[in-house]
Amino acid sequence: MVSDLHLGRGRNPATRRWSRLEAFLYDEDFLAFCRWLGRDAGPAAALVLNGDVFDFLRIEPEPAPGATSAEQRYGPPPTPESAARLTADILAGHPLFLEGLCEVLAAGREVVLLPGNHDLESQSDEVRAVLRQAVAARLDARGAPAAALAGLSFESWFLHEPGRAWIEHGCQYDPENAFRFHLRRGLAPGAAAAVAEGDLPLGNFLQRYLYNAFGSITFIVPSSRANYRYFRWLLANEPRLLLRIVFSQARFVAQLLRRLARLPSAAWADQAERAHQAELAALGERSGLGEAVRAVDALKAAGANVVQAATGLFRQGAKLAAGAAGVAVGALAVFTASSAAIGALEAGVGWKALLSLLVYLALGTLAAVGLVAAALRMPRDRPPRHLRAAAEQIAALTGAPLVVFGHTHEEVVEPLPAGASSWYFNTGTWIGVFTHDVLVPRERVQLTFLRIRGAEAELLHYSPGRDAALPVVLLEEDLDEPPSA
Repeated sequence: MVSDLHLGRGRNPATRRWSRLEAFLYDEDFLAFCRWLGRDAGPAAALVLNGDVFDFLRIEPEPAPGATSAEQRYGPPPTPESAARLTADILAGHPLFLEGLCEVLAAGREVVLLPGNHDLESQSDEVRAVLRQAVAARLDARGAPAAALAGLSFESWFLHEPGRAWIEHGCQYDPENAFRFHLRRGLAPGAAAAVAEGDLPLGNFLQRYLYNAFGSITFIVPSSRANYRYFRWLLANEPRLLLRIVFSQARFVAQLLRRLARLPSAAWADQAERAHQAELAALGERSGLGEAVRAVDALKAAGANVVQAATGLFRQGAKLAAGAAGVAVGALAVFTASSAAIGALEAGVGWKALLSLLVYLALGTLAAVGLVAAALRMPRDRPPRHLRAAAEQIAALTGAPLVVFGHTHEEVVEPLPAGASSWYFNTGTWIGVFTHDVLVPRERVQLTFLRIRGAEAELLHYSPGRDAALPVVLLEEDLDEPPSA
């Protein structure tokens, strides 16, 4: 099981260059991993792609004729139709990824695709049809048995194996990346665009309308702390680029303000609610979980994203303003005392002017250093662990001893209090992101995956050089505050 590959348009065979916003540069490694999987896994094995496999947000817009100015700059709304076109582009730019999927299917194994917050539209029939057609054509070219295509399947939200595992992307428990209505297969034609724009999480909104403007240095930033690290890095390394993007994205600021102030539209919200509830009922019946599916859906953090983001912004702004005020008061006191001392000196006008200039320069330097230090200082408060808390509740609601998420891009292995055999896993990502404030003695990209055999699960990473799976490198961390002395 892997997640968060974030495939973009890939490599253009005509130019032999990668797309400007491409994040997944490991096609050969993925193909080798799939070949290893075909040899190592048992006959009933399945490769589960747990969300954000495709990235319909971090991608260069190619506006169609007649597109609005916003679509020319940011791309069309993420509807099933536009996502299907992007899926075809992504598969064309990543032929080895497609070949890897076919390796698994041709070996008689299964491939299961789940949606994430960057590819929610992969639950639609349009996207599924494009992927199925591409896989079928490649399997046919390989001479694979016709039955191999039947191994490709899709889930709209989660994969549940009773008494064994609950698997989903996990974005629904992140206040910045949760959808109010994430089940959209029953939407009426023409309603998808309104729902896609109306029910757009803040993280998706920032990716589409701001981060893509930074070009190839953009990283996927799935949390507020990652956003803060990204801002610090830009301020320290690319301040002119940061200022240029801020000034050039005036339209983004206006859209952000409108979004923060906008009340939900009853028209699109009612349609989305009906489709969501109908799909919930169908999932409860198919999975055998019944009302437990609704209980899990109720755990989602949708609705808190804008509030928490605004609160965080105001908090940081207040801290910065308080720091600036303190620096200003201190500088004024030092300036007043210095001016009085210089005025009392029995020296010529030239010497007094020189001393005054030195005082101005020293105070200006100290003020600038203080402001930059305040902006770059990382907050000390520990972030809430929303996904960990959700995993614990899902284990209790469904009886699944293994709860598996992706989304955060950070590998996690933690026991759950439900019992000695209950665990929460996060499969991490195959791309590089801002995740740590310090360098760590491990590979920046680990190509992580979760292997489940029977009731046992192990988080591993694939080593292309050794063509083998190795234990993932995880460091002991202080998850709780140390006891006071």
